Amino acid sequence: MRFTKLALALGAAAAFTGATIPAAQAVEATFTADYRHEYRSEWGQNFDRICLIGALDNGVGFYVDSSFKSGSEGTSDPEYNEGQWGDFVTNATEMSLWWGYKIADTGFTITPGIITESTSETTGYKPYLRLQYNTSFGLWFAIRPRYDYWRYDDERADQKNARIDAWIGYNRGNFGINYNYTHMWALNDNADGSERVMWDGKDWNYEQNIAINYRLGKWNPYIEFGDIGVNGTDEDRQLRLRVGIQYTF
Repeated sequence: MRFTKLALALGAAAAFTGATIPAAQAVEATFTADYRHEYRSEWGQNFDRICLIGALDNGVGFYVDSSFKSGSEGTSDPEYNEGQWGDFVTNATEMSLWWGYKIADTGFTITPGIITESTSETTGYKPYLRLQYNTSFGLWFAIRPRYDYWRYDDERADQKNARIDAWIGYNRGNFGINYNYTHMWALNDNADGSERVMWDGKDWNYEQNIAINYRLGKWNPYIEFGDIGVNGTDEDRQLRLRVGIQYTF
């Protein structure tokens, strides 16, 4: 299975990173457990995610998460009327590995990384490069171009997308807030030569998100309000509401 091999490769890379650090230069690690519930308004659909995040003080980081959604297997129609809370099925498993490099005395951090995602039908590879600037008074800005490559387990053609995420945020004491805008494009057509649509009959889509958090010691509760498309054929949008909590140890 492709994802199993990829998991082993990422694990080996992380182990190699730690193994090559001399004992005299051993780094400290911080781990965060993250639980998040998501609700999408168009279909009343629910998603739950459990995530473990690791960060080393040399800039290397990773996360592994697993998510579940309400609904029934064996159907692509999300407009169901039962099982929305009790009939949960696996949604996706995701992993990421990155390295953040802080440019001394500038406020800039450059972070190359890769995200991998596996579902029952696809495997996705998402390399990216993130640039962030932190001011001395709590305001910060970030931009992240990303390439998404999806491989299907059946006869469907691979999908290739381009994506740019942009953030503006503010942190003061234990409080944090940020706004995120995402724009994405389809880079290839369908296997039959027809245009691959992402939203409203177009070959592009966008998302918006506002996230708010307030740290209480080792606990960090948060809430997010997102504006996302419903499907590729019409202009309908829907609310994506997320609430979650993190615990750092």
